[in-house]
Amino acid sequence: MANYINKARRQIDFDPFDLRIVAVPEVVAVTFKPRNEHTLLIRIADVGATYQPLKNESLFEAIFPVHFNDINEQDDYWGLSEKEEAEMKLFNEAHREMIYKFIDAHPDFTQIIVHCHAGVSRSSAVAMGIAEHLGDNDTFTKLQEIKRYLPNPRVLAIMRGEAYL
Repeated sequence: MANYINKARRQIDFDPFDLRIVAVPEVVAVTFKPRNEHTLLIRIADVGATYQPLKNESLFEAIFPVHFNDINEQDDYWGLSEKEEAEMKLFNEAHREMIYKFIDAHPDFTQIIVHCHAGVSRSSAVAMGIAEHLGDNDTFTKLQEIKRYLPNPRVLAIMRGEAYL
């Protein structure tokens, strides 16, 4: 499945689950058992989507749900109805601020798990943005080494406080 789950195909010399911040797919997040106290969970889903129930919810110090779609202004969504297209929600500065306020409210956190549906684009961009925001260059560098991550460019730019054009 993921290159960090299949150890034989991992192609990295560290365990991503030991990182201070890591992005995972929802299928991993729902069964994830935190290794440390004070673990935070950020749950990302499409607008209108529901989250799968967590098996170990009580083991997380706090959980922050946020809804936005994995899209950019330049994306061509042919085949969507007008209603579907109108309901798409882009990641924006308000989302970023809510995420950072959530983290700031838990200064003693030991780990942050970020999940979206596939654990590839939105969650990796949010995880990388958080690492940069916290000045955690080691974690940021290691997140970049995980080959399955393809961070959403809009999300990463906005997490950095940059304009996305």
